[in-house]
Amino acid sequence: MDLAQELFARWVRAGTRIAFVLLVAGYVIYVFGLLAPQVPPEQLARLWGLPLAEYLAASGAPTGWQWLALAGHGDYFNYVGIAALAVIVPLAYLRTLPVLVRHARAHALIALLELAVLLAAASGLLHSI
Repeated sequence: MDLAQELFARWVRAGTRIAFVLLVAGYVIYVFGLLAPQVPPEQLARLWGLPLAEYLAASGAPTGWQWLALAGHGDYFNYVGIAALAVIVPLAYLRTLPVLVRHARAHALIALLELAVLLAAASGLLHSI
């Protein structure tokens, strides 16, 4: 395995471990009520059957990246672990990019293109297409 692959693998392994800890923490926080939820569990059954627009209005649920403002609530903290999982590969690419530029320019270009697609998708630019 070459240097870039080893570096990428180390970052993915470390990121996965961190994300796993955050996911477990989110579960524990929600189940044990360590942080107050945005939507009380006793209201969930009533809200789940609503059409989306009505659910969003009744629950105050965010759309897009607005969940970040609610990450201090027990039912939204678990999104932190999910977001951590989502950024593992882009961060690993960013860390590996300098090595790829020095030793494998074609792979560096592919990594840059992948990062551009991931950034466009995460930003919501592709939502209207």
